[in-house]
Amino acid sequence: MRFVYSVVRFIPDPARGEFVNVAAIVGSEESSEWDVRQVANSVRARALDDRRALDAVWVFLDRVGREIDEHQRSLESLLPAQPELTEEWLAALYRDMRNVVQLSPPAPMVAESADEALERIFDIMIIDPAQRRFGFKKKYAALAAVRAAYRTFNIPKGVSLREGIALEAKDFRNRFDFAVVNGRALQLTQTWSFQVPNQEELAEQVKAWGWTVRAARDEGGIAVASDGRRWDVNRDIDVAVAYVPPEPGQDSPALHEALGVFEALSVRHVPAEQAEKIGERAHELLVDAGVGRLDIPPPS
Repeated sequence: MRFVYSVVRFIPDPARGEFVNVAAIVGSEESSEWDVRQVANSVRARALDDRRALDAVWVFLDRVGREIDEHQRSLESLLPAQPELTEEWLAALYRDMRNVVQLSPPAPMVAESADEALERIFDIMIIDPAQRRFGFKKKYAALAAVRAAYRTFNIPKGVSLREGIALEAKDFRNRFDFAVVNGRALQLTQTWSFQVPNQEELAEQVKAWGWTVRAARDEGGIAVASDGRRWDVNRDIDVAVAYVPPEPGQDSPALHEALGVFEALSVRHVPAEQAEKIGERAHELLVDAGVGRLDIPPPS
């Protein structure tokens, strides 16, 4: 998966040119995963800090961390993150920070997750690497796989494809990661990771989500985007899930409960590596709805 990264440098005296790498910022537009990590021990930075300027680094990293936190919250709500985290956001930080805090030019890299990317950056570029914080995959891999599937089948983002919508049905309301629309909602897609450690909480989330889907199956509903756009949801709406499966040998009671929910509600569910099936079905639904021929790029 494509990531971009910048290394954060502390330069106590730009004229002198001495610097020490103290943090790294990584992110992926494909998976929506962004993260920042700073050194656990800042002794090398303090050794250069003859002008007492180091606090500017921590203020900057706190600001970046809060923006990433807001971005993470926006993935589970209908409130858009401010600012939106993109490769251009990181490039703007690089251009703007030109004093005691500077960033290396954003550079691409390939990694399975932001955590893996940070581990490699710290191992190579930053002395005093932090310890690995997560030993499991979050839902970002599934998000990236679904986005790639929609691109493969030429589902235009912002037109037929909307991200971060709410399904309202009866007295229930729940968020979906994607909606494919054409006058009405044709497909709703959600992503999960069944590697997360808090299986009980995850099972409760899936069951709450299932009650909303059940209500839509009974009476239909409304899909609502963050900008206020609304689309009718029929009872036979195609509902899909792409998920990160447990690691081999990992016990995942949440997955067992979720599979029961998916089967009971006729929810199409596939591991993330099979997300192309979701894009293929979206393509079929749009053609059946009269969108016309959607040109699918030839396989690479």
